[in-house]
Amino acid sequence: MKIVLRNFLSTLRRYKASSALNIVGLTIAFTAFYVLLVQAWWELGYNRSLPDAERIYLIETEDWHTPGRWSSWLNRPVPEHVIASTADVETGGCMWGGFGESTVWRQNATRTGYDKVAASSGQISLPFVDVFAFRSVAGDVHDIRKPGSAIVSRRTAERLGVGIGDPVWVDVEAPTAENAREVVALFEDFPDNSLLAECQIAVDLGDTYLDNGSEWSFNYFVKLRPGADAHTFEQRWIEVIREMIREQQGPAADEEETYVPGIRLSPVEALYFESDSQVPCRQGSKATTYSLLGIAALVIVLAFVNFVNFFFALVPVRIRSVNTYKVFGAPTAALRFGFVFEAVGLVVLSLAAAWYAVFLLRGSELASYIACTLRVGDNLPVAAAVVATALTMALAASLYPAWYITSFAPAMVVKGSFGGTRSGRRLRTALIGFQFFIATALIVGTGFIRLQHSYMMHYDMGFDRKNLMAVYLPGSAANRYTALRQTLVGDPRVEEVTGAASRMVSVGRMGWGRQFKGERVSFQTYVVQWNFLRTLGIDIVDGRDFSEEDARKELGTLIVNRTAAQKYGIAVGDRINGFVSPDEPFVGICADFNFQPLQYDVQPFAFYVLPASMSQNYDRAGQVAYIRYRPGTDLESLAEYVRGCVAALDGRIEPGELVVRTFDEELGREYETERRLSVIVGLFTLLAVAIALMGVFGIVLFETQHRRREIAVRKVMGATTGEILRMFNRRYLAMAAVCFAAAVPVSVWAVGRWLSQFAYRTPLVWWVFAAALAAVAGITTLTVTLRSWHAANENPADCVKSE
Repeated sequence: MKIVLRNFLSTLRRYKASSALNIVGLTIAFTAFYVLLVQAWWELGYNRSLPDAERIYLIETEDWHTPGRWSSWLNRPVPEHVIASTADVETGGCMWGGFGESTVWRQNATRTGYDKVAASSGQISLPFVDVFAFRSVAGDVHDIRKPGSAIVSRRTAERLGVGIGDPVWVDVEAPTAENAREVVALFEDFPDNSLLAECQIAVDLGDTYLDNGSEWSFNYFVKLRPGADAHTFEQRWIEVIREMIREQQGPAADEEETYVPGIRLSPVEALYFESDSQVPCRQGSKATTYSLLGIAALVIVLAFVNFVNFFFALVPVRIRSVNTYKVFGAPTAALRFGFVFEAVGLVVLSLAAAWYAVFLLRGSELASYIACTLRVGDNLPVAAAVVATALTMALAASLYPAWYITSFAPAMVVKGSFGGTRSGRRLRTALIGFQFFIATALIVGTGFIRLQHSYMMHYDMGFDRKNLMAVYLPGSAANRYTALRQTLVGDPRVEEVTGAASRMVSVGRMGWGRQFKGERVSFQTYVVQWNFLRTLGIDIVDGRDFSEEDARKELGTLIVNRTAAQKYGIAVGDRINGFVSPDEPFVGICADFNFQPLQYDVQPFAFYVLPASMSQNYDRAGQVAYIRYRPGTDLESLAEYVRGCVAALDGRIEPGELVVRTFDEELGREYETERRLSVIVGLFTLLAVAIALMGVFGIVLFETQHRRREIAVRKVMGATTGEILRMFNRRYLAMAAVCFAAAVPVSVWAVGRWLSQFAYRTPLVWWVFAAALAAVAGITTLTVTLRSWHAANENPADCVKSE
């Protein structure tokens, strides 16, 4: 073993350039492999680490508003009844709208005042803690049922400095003795890749809306008994719905004509990749995750192809020493073991360098594109997989080269014909062709991912989004929307201000299902201020726009889009059951526009101006204020002015807490997944191309070493340096062209599959493929020329002497 180790160190010193390039390539590959695998592992394991995850399901019903999609937003009476009457259900509970950022007050250190901090809170029903097996670390989580209580996660309690018996104030305008909540239990934090990652403070929902069938804002989860069938619960759900219909309509109700929405239980383990519904947790795309896994695999394979390339590049200069060892009696097996040990040694050195690279990346910009921590200690299964994969591939990649270099007879070595065997040429051609193929496909894929993101960000969505700013208002400021608008429009930089209940472009918002002209209709409903459409430049195609007078009426007022009007036969003057009356009018029809990200097509949609009786104490009409500013406005100064105006409405609001964005920034958040994917894929495509070029360098090194005598003869016969360079480049450019032709159909298929998830997508333009070919050809020419230049300019006499 000592001799093997000494030979390994001698190889590193003797062949510095090839060893360094090998280690650099493997380090890049292992780092990329680890980073991509960490992200994919996080996504594939989402919710799977929750206790009894395989028995927990989310209840979903058919979406009334979008055919073919499902909704997890339910009322309380039906789920509670079904859960209580189904023997296969061990327990079931709900949360009200999930967990979101809240303002939390705590007593300061001297207990003479209060500190305001941000924490994520939510309301849950008591059985919810049993569905997800909340683990108490102090107190009893079931004490959440006590009036005026709260349970807090362990890390949040440490951050807030609170413990059992301490008071906290959650989402109150001002802390008082009456609205304080007592901390009755601390529970262990849930994994970051789970739907309860943001569960920091929970309070009991109690009987809120328990008997109200009109409030559809609850997410219900059930834990089935071991061995229970989810289909039994689904059948029981349908039975309960039909029983309720018979109670309402009498025994004569026609079950065949009565519409009952479909029901399904979705395993929580599958929610992250559920593509046909909006669920109360983070979601991703299988295509994206598998793309990351594919890139990770390609990067690691390319690195080991490089390893083989570099090994063969050194064959001409190492084979004489190998055969000298054989002549002096060295066993072939021992020589082969030495080369395998050399490969493993290079891998171990590269793994150590990759670990340090990951350490540096943890504080870099790249880390922000990864959903989880890159710390090796937090990802031990992934780190173990990387090490196992690296060592396995090191063994696999070194066995054939070790056999190859020790397989030649000494006589063949003396003749110098070892490098020109047909099998050797085929292997080298296959290796470089594989690298050209992968590099081309990755460049094409990256190009179209970036084009799709740009296409979505610049697509005409049917309204004027230029010079538009959004500010998100806390409840106390939303209730003073009118005063805020009057202040802002008085500034010469502001053209107009309007408000809405939520973001303009969003996957989910309030939905209405109604009876209209004898049939069931459904559409998404968006509560807005009366001047919303004119401020955003949405055209009215029939009827009229909202007026200020509509906000003072006793009935709500609606405008629907053209899709809703055509699908349901809605005409100006028709009336429908609204918030306060079954006789609320449609006053206009607007042009279609994209109110959801471009993954979705246009669906029926309605704008709604609240009646005066609701708008006085109803902050949903002003949770987001949209500000149309004049061209040339300094956005930073305007944003600061807006924050100051909002904070002036309530002295307890800190200007720094307010979120102010341009509309393009707001829209960009809807396409964050695509943006992140384009950056990650683009970066690692560059790394893959760099690794592939190292392989080209290795092969060209071999070719120039093997063909030194041929080059010398050509020079003696009058060939110029340019002709020698063209000879080498011609071969590799021909290989690049053939591999490009093979990569195009595969790229078209893969890109088409990825683009199919978008309702609106960029066309497959020819110039992306041309750019990929030009990039591969240009970089290859540069690499080949730089490596061949020395051989092409070498003195023929020196070459003949060395040969």
